[in-house]
Amino acid sequence: MYYDVIETGKRIHALRQERGLTQEELANTLGITDRHIRGIENGKRNASIDLLVALANLFSVSLDYLILGKPTRHQIRNELQTTLESLSAMMEKL
Repeated sequence: MYYDVIETGKRIHALRQERGLTQEELANTLGITDRHIRGIENGKRNASIDLLVALANLFSVSLDYLILGKPTRHQIRNELQTTLESLSAMMEKL
């Protein structure tokens, strides 16, 4: 498994949008330019390890998730909960 700049950028983009932040707001929080964020999200620019750590902390995700796309325990737990709720609803219909 290798560091895929494009996929990492997509994850950062999705996390930013989930939090309702603009590129400019995220950039200001991190002390960088919105152009830098745009380049990272588009996969045209690498993020430094320091920036990746700051993003992981800001979004409360692991570096494994941010860089490699490995889901966090929280994400797995949420998916499992959603699946269990769906199965429970189906069982009630039977």
